[in-house]
Amino acid sequence: MSERDGTLAEEEAVPDPEAERLGQRIEYLFATVQPLGRRYTLQEVADGIRAAARPGEPKLSVGRLWMLVKGRAGNPTVGTLRALGEFFGVPQAYFIDDEVADRVAAQLALIAAMRANDVRSVALRAAAVATMSTHGVDTVRSLVERSGLLEAGE
Repeated sequence: MSERDGTLAEEEAVPDPEAERLGQRIEYLFATVQPLGRRYTLQEVADGIRAAARPGEPKLSVGRLWMLVKGRAGNPTVGTLRALGEFFGVPQAYFIDDEVADRVAAQLALIAAMRANDVRSVALRAAAVATMSTHGVDTVRSLVERSGLLEAGE
């Protein structure tokens, strides 16, 4: 192995914080966006993106998606981020803007808490949720969780 090869291997082994952050955000979507009542598979996401793609738009392979989720692939194209956002129903900015990511994560956590506690009668206005602060969404989520515990007799 040449010195050059050793250097490349070392560079590849160094984690990329941006790629890891992106991977964590995508993994969070897999963990919380579950309209099927279960976690999507990599294949389902890749197939969904492929099915929704218009001519000339990027398609995402299972291998590339796995690398993104694991934080091993950096610099995805804008088209890839757009396709992931459309599939999971989040704005493209979720993947790159910390404030947007925090707000979206709080909203998804609220939805997951409502789903986990089988809260059917909770009616939140979409505009109120969209403009609610992260703290406000966290407060509503904790109230929903507590009501679920009370109903369960815990």
